[in-house]
Amino acid sequence: MGIIKDYLKLKKQAKELSKTWDPVAAGREGVEAMRSANVVLEQQTAAATVAVTGEPATAQVNLARDTGRTVNTQPIVELSLLVFLADQPPYPVTVQQIVPLTAMGRLTPGSRLAVKVDPKARETIWIDWAAP
Repeated sequence: MGIIKDYLKLKKQAKELSKTWDPVAAGREGVEAMRSANVVLEQQTAAATVAVTGEPATAQVNLARDTGRTVNTQPIVELSLLVFLADQPPYPVTVQQIVPLTAMGRLTPGSRLAVKVDPKARETIWIDWAAP
């Protein structure tokens, strides 16, 4: 008798859910989330190359905004930075980065981060999260 009650209850819940759930919209949201994550991962791959070949610099955090997205439970954060390269005027860069949870406290306005800059594309930077 309990199995039949459970079945009828589940059937009723499924019927109620089908009234409000839009599988097409859910699919679009999933595709957009994957597209967004792929863009961030492409940026991270380019930045990883800069970790080896880039010019050392520092960047001042002007603004850090959580995007509400994560990759492997690590938040994707939009960072507005002012980059200081030796013998050049500072310039602004905005990037979306996967930020280790342990580094989130370092993203206060005015704080400095160790970075490396791609000499051919100055907007491509790598943030050294391990640096003090």
